[in-house]
Amino acid sequence: MPGRLTSSTPHHPSWKSGDVLSGRLLYVEDNLQIAELTCMMLEEIGLEITQASSAEEALHVSGEGEQPFDIVLTDVVMPGLSGVQLARRLNRRWPELPVVLVSGFSEELAAGYGAQFELLRKPFTRTALIDCLQRHLDGVVYQTA
Repeated sequence: MPGRLTSSTPHHPSWKSGDVLSGRLLYVEDNLQIAELTCMMLEEIGLEITQASSAEEALHVSGEGEQPFDIVLTDVVMPGLSGVQLARRLNRRWPELPVVLVSGFSEELAAGYGAQFELLRKPFTRTALIDCLQRHLDGVVYQTA
């Protein structure tokens, strides 16, 4: 598999402002205001969003069967399980499921515990978010669990 990408690059050349992404995205964020704003951005670009306010809720809505989502976008620092712990559990169930971590700063990431997942730094722009998601949905970025 190709190397791991651990930070976002500024712009994906194939993204055009009128383009629409398609897919089922699990968005995990414990801050209601951030969740609402980000969900509005994600819905505007055509993604089908399931929002969870904790890693535990995300695991519950994911279930145990077939892969229910095409991509996961999760905050890192949350009460209970962290976003990194969630990403690892989801990747044990579905190794091909792309997971993107979102954080302004995290001790866990600084220590390297989330190195196999791409990190989108807060605050992020709409373009950076879309570019990141598109790379994963297009299969341009590969990760190993």
